[in-house]
Amino acid sequence: MRRSVRSPGPGRCDARMAGYSLLELLVAVTILSLLVMLAQAGWWRHVTKVRRIDATAALLQAAAAQESFFMDAGHYASELLRPAPDGLGLSGTEHGWYQLTIESAEADSFLIAARPAPGSAQGDDTDCQLLSIDHLGRRDSVPGPPAICWR
Repeated sequence: MRRSVRSPGPGRCDARMAGYSLLELLVAVTILSLLVMLAQAGWWRHVTKVRRIDATAALLQAAAAQESFFMDAGHYASELLRPAPDGLGLSGTEHGWYQLTIESAEADSFLIAARPAPGSAQGDDTDCQLLSIDHLGRRDSVPGPPAICWR
């Protein structure tokens, strides 16, 4: 004896026909897309902050090199790239996200700055376009405050 399979009728479904409607799938995809966008924005802010460490570490290294140079020569170096005894012999930041420059070097003071390297993704960091340190160890940044840029 054969059983006939009948449709449950309009607007009804049985276990074999259960599933999600197109509208339910679109809502789920939309919600998932919004969550991914929010997570991605947060991720890039985090990456930007982490890349600032490239600048702060290089600035601290350069300041320490300046103090060592001062102990040997009696004045601060005005050349970053030139090797000792004429300069510090530093090429810049470890990962190349920033360029270091000696903004000023006098007999008893110096100011070293880090700016995003041309073409670097750090150029999009609108909070910290310039980080600097001086002979007293004072840390500064522009346009954001040092408390944000130097952490």
